[in-house]
Amino acid sequence: RASERAMVAPRMPQVEVLELSEDRIVFSLEGCDTSMANALRRVMIAEVPTMAIDKVEIEINSTVLHDDFIAHRLGLVPLKSYFARYGNVESLPPTKDVGDPNEPEPKPAYLYNRDCGC
Repeated sequence: RASERAMVAPRMPQVEVLELSEDRIVFSLEGCDTSMANALRRVMIAEVPTMAIDKVEIEINSTVLHDDFIAHRLGLVPLKSYFARYGNVESLPPTKDVGDPNEPEPKPAYLYNRDCGC
């Protein structure tokens, strides 16, 4: 029986693309176990371009929540961005601003100020 357990059937997954567009794919995956499907799912999620909040400056916090907790929660907010598709700053298209040619291109950033109170 040990020899029977050593022989594993080859994985021959079948993928059928049902719908394909620039930013979406719908497909059917058959003939594989859940570990293979989960590995494929993880790879696809890792390849989705993302952008996140990484620096938060809180001037006055009058809430019961700690600054670090608020900053961490802001970093979990999913953001859609034109810049996230490029993966790195070097591959961004040139900006339309005319400046000093010796200065490096600025890293794209968003500044969001919010005055709120309790």
